[in-house]
Amino acid sequence: MRIENFTRVVRSTAFLLAVVVGAMSSAFAQGNSVSGFVWGPGRTPIPDVMVELQNEMYVTVQRTRTEHSGGYKFFNAPSGRLRVRVSPQNLGFEPQEIEFEIVNFARDNGAGGLRRSGFSNEQHSFHLRPKKGAEQAAAGVVFAQEVPPEAQKLYLKAIEDLANQKEREGLDGLKSALEIFPKYYLALDRLGNEYVRLKHYGAAEVLLSIAANVNPKSYRSWYGLAYARYSLKRFSEAIPAAEKAEELQPDSAESSFILGSSLRQSKRVAEAEKALVKARSLPNSPALVHWELALLYANDLKRYADAADELKAFIKAQPDTKDAELIKQLIAEFETKSTAAAKSNL
Repeated sequence: MRIENFTRVVRSTAFLLAVVVGAMSSAFAQGNSVSGFVWGPGRTPIPDVMVELQNEMYVTVQRTRTEHSGGYKFFNAPSGRLRVRVSPQNLGFEPQEIEFEIVNFARDNGAGGLRRSGFSNEQHSFHLRPKKGAEQAAAGVVFAQEVPPEAQKLYLKAIEDLANQKEREGLDGLKSALEIFPKYYLALDRLGNEYVRLKHYGAAEVLLSIAANVNPKSYRSWYGLAYARYSLKRFSEAIPAAEKAEELQPDSAESSFILGSSLRQSKRVAEAEKALVKARSLPNSPALVHWELALLYANDLKRYADAADELKAFIKAQPDTKDAELIKQLIAEFETKSTAAAKSNL
């Protein structure tokens, strides 16, 4: 496999990741699941917040972060007394937890083992309470605006519709709220990020540009704007948006990843490596950070040994990827080039 084909493999594997995640979710659907949403005032979704599933001894058995919608999911949860804990960290909200119990039934499977049944699909959502005296605006979660009552009513109904999987009604409601009040930050931010989810990147970029201008301290708006511009291949414009998102939430692997990827596409190699290495070191780092580093090391820095290591790390993170054999061939090619380069320097 030739190096010039590497980008093609990257693109195909990026698509496969979504397929793999979907397949995993379907497989786990046969066990216990726990899901819900994390909201701030006005049912504003709060993304990238740590959520933990703990057992009765307060031991964390699973950990995740909320999505753009504020949603979280745990699959294959154990039975027994459990709690979900939300840790908003520096967002200006109090931590919260909800306790509940999952009871499964076990019976002899006829082969000396037990078979569980009666699986539960628990749903627990959080409405976070502000800390006393907290500067929430620094995190961009709460933003004070005088909103016309009719626009606010439409917004709240739209959020409820989206939470109930009524997508068309929810999107139309957000648009109607913006027709009444075009600088309605919460509506701009939510509709823009919904368009990111739906891959309507042009519309998302317009809405999130306005949202970030109205509320410059919104991590969610800046990150969504960076993602939209990156997806539109407007890499130089994505960089300042990603930098702003990283400034507002330094522990966000996603913003560091988008920043590093945009810098690499813009041929700012040293800065790209710094951002991508940071993304790799953070919790919940996306597996594709290894692809980006491999591209950087192989194509821009000719550090083939490092590129091979990153591809190995990707296979370890995604062992079921369809392109595993092609990736292994590429690893071997990089290792051969690294050995040849080392010999030539002797």
